[in-house]
Amino acid sequence: MRKTVNARIPPRVEQKLAEYCVKQGVTRSEALVRALDSYLDASGEGINAYALAADLIPEQGVATIQSENVRELARKAFRGTRSR
Repeated sequence: MRKTVNARIPPRVEQKLAEYCVKQGVTRSEALVRALDSYLDASGEGINAYALAADLIPEQGVATIQSENVRELARKAFRGTRSR
């Protein structure tokens, strides 16, 4: 369901919006939704890495298991062939 938002914009912005809508063949609402969506994504408030991976991150338990095995995991990670 769409929500209604009221905003006051300066006349110069309204003029630019009207010209854009005519050139692109879109409604004012569609142009504003696109612009806000793009702006919010670019400003970092939109989709981020966490939001994309949230459903892949386990809810509980993994941090405890990993913290108990941290030394073993570190040894395995840094073990390898050493040239002397």
